[in-house]
Parts: sequence; structure tokens; C-alpha cells
Amino acid sequence: MIRFEHYHPSNYQQVCDFLIELNRESPYHANWNWARFEWMHEHPLTQKELLSEMGLWFEDGRIVGAALIDMFFGEAFVGVLPEHQALYPEILNYAYDHLKDDQGLGVAFHDHNRVETEEAIRQGFFKEEAEETVCEIELKEDYPVTLPEGFTMETFDAQENPQEIEWLFWQGFDHGEDKQEFLKQYKKTDAKRPHFDPFLCILVRDKEGQAVASASTWYDKRTDYAYVEPVCVIPGCRKLGLGKAAVYEALNHARQRGASRAIVVSDQDFYQRLGFTKKHHFSFYWKKGERIVNGVTYKVEKFLGKGKGGYSYLVKADGQEYVLKQIHHEPCNYYQFGNKIEAERNDYQRLLDTGIRIPKIVDIDTENEVIIKEYIEGDVIADLLKEKRSVAEYIPQLQEMADLAKSKGLNIDYYPTNFVCKDGLLYYIDYECNAYMEEWSLEKWGLKQWLK
Repeated sequence: MIRFEHYHPSNYQQVCDFLIELNRESPYHANWNWARFEWMHEHPLTQKELLSEMGLWFEDGRIVGAALIDMFFGEAFVGVLPEHQALYPEILNYAYDHLKDDQGLGVAFHDHNRVETEEAIRQGFFKEEAEETVCEIELKEDYPVTLPEGFTMETFDAQENPQEIEWLFWQGFDHGEDKQEFLKQYKKTDAKRPHFDPFLCILVRDKEGQAVASASTWYDKRTDYAYVEPVCVIPGCRKLGLGKAAVYEALNHARQRGASRAIVVSDQDFYQRLGFTKKHHFSFYWKKGERIVNGVTYKVEKFLGKGKGGYSYLVKADGQEYVLKQIHHEPCNYYQFGNKIEAERNDYQRLLDTGIRIPKIVDIDTENEVIIKEYIEGDVIADLLKEKRSVAEYIPQLQEMADLAKSKGLNIDYYPTNFVCKDGLLYYIDYECNAYMEEWSLEKWGLKQWLK
């Protein structure tokens, strides 16, 4: 039996175990692993009071699904073990309801993770430009480590000397070089990262003994990878090779612990110059409850359906309902696409010329591949057929549409999901039309779909 619980600090190790198991099964969540959870869980900026809103799904005392935040509300990780994939819609919906901020919720999806991406789109998430890349490097042998004269390197127990390492991070992540300002904001905590290994934390000092660079890796013997986080060099010591030396030393130490590869959630040139290569790409999808199309704000009401060319949503603006169609580029094994947004525009014009009843286009956002069109509120023919209700009264109107299309040398897509009846009239709500071919005509193909 599956049970739900809010996150409690006592669940910490179980979450780590879940993330290790999840990433053992596939690369689809490589951007979120146990070490990232551990690093961020005790990050000074993490809003600890929010963690109890994270959701966990258990089976026999083992976490099988989770909705987690990084440091704040507004972005979330949503994952589920493969054998419990049916839970994913519930978990994603929970994440939006409980982990969003005023702007909504963003979730990163692996570009090849079609099942979870499609569920996100079904729930009203839209792809935006933000992205994450996981880069990887093999650890077959030690990497060469060299330091400029006057600099030294050591392993460092950051948990025993937190102020020194936090001051280094303050400078290295460009918060400034005013130590008094740092001390005003620094708050010592008793937080401990249970899996922290000082042997994997490398510190570089200058000739005065000041910490000027560092690199850490995280490793668990149940995995084959080390995770690189964080890496920094203070501004005055950059471009001296200190970051490279620290990372290579940390990688060498991880290799000694047993790691055969290392990953980093970054595609910075710095890592690629060290030998890291791009391995996995993740795109962010956001659910904001609204979409802005050419300056007009549309509130998203619900998902309507997926077609070969896009996803459709019922939206509202100024009290009026519309259909928002978001073009997608998923492959279709029986249909070849060109420029989809232009095809929609051209097909719309061709259908207008035939006189077939279709919803009007209200607006087109070519850059973001979004179409706003009239919403025809009525019964979808496919739904009537599913309910075993007769659609015979609409066959003559369907035939009339077929004749109008044929007179212009066209076929339309006669599949029942593409037709809505309202006040006794039949509407073709898709814009797809193709050059007339008898094998795809109403008589040879279309009527069979309506009479199944």
C-alpha cells in the first residue's frame, strides 16, 4: 500500500537512498542526485521552514516517489521509481499545489524523458528557455595536478572550519571582498552533512596561508559516480590554474575512493576545458497558471488534448474562452512535418477558402509557436462515439465538408477527435489538410473511423 507523508528531517537518509536508487535505474534524473540533495539541504540560503512541504510517497517503509525543492519554492524535483510510474501525475500535481511560488513552478526534464514531459504538458506546464546540462568525465587514471609557485594544496574538513570555507565561498561566488560585511551576515550553524568526506574536499592556500580556491566531490560506494560541488576561486587568483588543480585533485581523490566517473551540473567552458563532455540535457517546463501571447495574458483553465502537431489548452482572457495550441516537435512515425507554425497558418487559409466550418484564428505567436483560436464549446464526436451515442445526424454535414475539401483538391483529417458539434452544427476544429488522395478520402478511410 502506498502512503503519503510530508518530509521530516528523520527522512533525510531515506531520501538519499531513494535518489541513489532512482539514478541507478536511468539517467533521466542525473541532474538531481543524493549529493545535490545533501549539498543544498544544509546550504545557508536554504529556507529550512519550507522543507516540511516536500512530499514523500512510501511503500513498505521505502520511498518510491518524491517532490522536493532545492532551496526555495518555485522550482522542484519530481521523481518516481519506474515500477511506480503511475504515481507520477499525482506527485507532479502535488508539487505544483504545494511547492510553487508567486510565479508558479518550474521542473527540469531530461530531453529523452517523454513520459514525464508529456504528463507535465498535460498538466499545463510549458517549455521555456531555461536549461540544465550534466557534463561527465571518466576517472580511468589520475589527472595531472600542478600549482604555481607559492601555493599549496590540502584536504580540508569544511564542517570543522565552516567560517573559513564560507568566507572563501563569499569571495569566490562574487559577493564581494569586504570581510566585515561578510561577518555581519555570517551565521554559524551546527548543521552537518552526514556523508561529507574531508578527503574529497580540496583547499588551495596562498603563501600567506589564506584560502583562495577549493573544489569538492561527493561519493557514495553504492554508485559509480562522484558529484562535483562546489568549485570556486577568489577573484584576485583567477586564471592561474588553481581551479583546475583543485578539481583534478578532488577527482583523483574520488577515484581513490572508488568512483569511475564524475558528473557536474554545468556546461561552463571551464569544465569542458578540463575534459568534461556534455552528457545529458534538461529543459525547464513552467506552470504559471497563465500564458502571455503577444502581450495578452491568458489564464490556463484546463488541458484539452494532444495532437500530432501540438498540445491544446482551454484558456480565458477578458472573460472570453479560447483554445491555446502549443506546437510540439515530437516525432510521428506515420507523418512528416515541415515548419509546423507556417503549415498551421497556410492550412487555415486553405480551409477558409473551402467554406468548411472551422474555429477562427485569433492570434499567432510565431517565435514561441503558439496559436490562439476560437473555442467551439460542444460535444466532441470521439466522446459521443465512446459513449455509444449516435452521430448519424452529423454524417451529411461531414459529407458536405468532404465535398468542399475535394473541390479544392484537399483531404481533411476525418478522425473523430477533430470534430465538435454545437447547436446542431458540425465544426472541423483541426486545421490539418493535405493534397487529395483517394485512399485517405471520407469514403475510403474517414467513415470507417466514425462507424467503428
